[in-house]
Amino acid sequence: MTFIPFTFLKYFRNPFMLCTIFMSTFYSNAQEFHAGLNLGYLPCQGSNYYSFGGNFEFRPKHAYFSINTDPFVLFDKTYATFTEPIYLKFIIGEKLRICPSAGGFVRTSGHYGWLLGLQIQYPINQKFILFSKNELYADHWKDTYYGHFGENYDFINQGRLLMFSVGLKMMLKK
Repeated sequence: MTFIPFTFLKYFRNPFMLCTIFMSTFYSNAQEFHAGLNLGYLPCQGSNYYSFGGNFEFRPKHAYFSINTDPFVLFDKTYATFTEPIYLKFIIGEKLRICPSAGGFVRTSGHYGWLLGLQIQYPINQKFILFSKNELYADHWKDTYYGHFGENYDFINQGRLLMFSVGLKMMLKK
């Protein structure tokens, strides 16, 4: 007989399912909920990447922090991958907000890692917020190298990416 909680663990491997569970749980408990869209740019050597994604922020009323998830698709002419970051953002300021953030992410390409970011937010009115964010993604992934005589070598590689994006979000729950 299988213990019931272990049967549900297979659903947590899928980033889409994890995002859905995360968003529904925090939406029901959040006092403020913001949702929006963002467009991003990631300059790389030889190829420029672009991103398109959403922005979901869960914040207790008048708190100086919020829990965020910004699922996005990172793509260029030949490559696309889905990324699901989850991070904690600290909110400094009222009219012009400076928001440092830190958290982690997973990608459908098998990459995972941590991120550090800085957002600048400007509330247009009571409902809409214009924002710009710069984020440093530290990717980790496993590569396997096959030796000549049948030996395999596994290496954990890493890389860092700096992504710039702009967007607009709307307060859906207050």
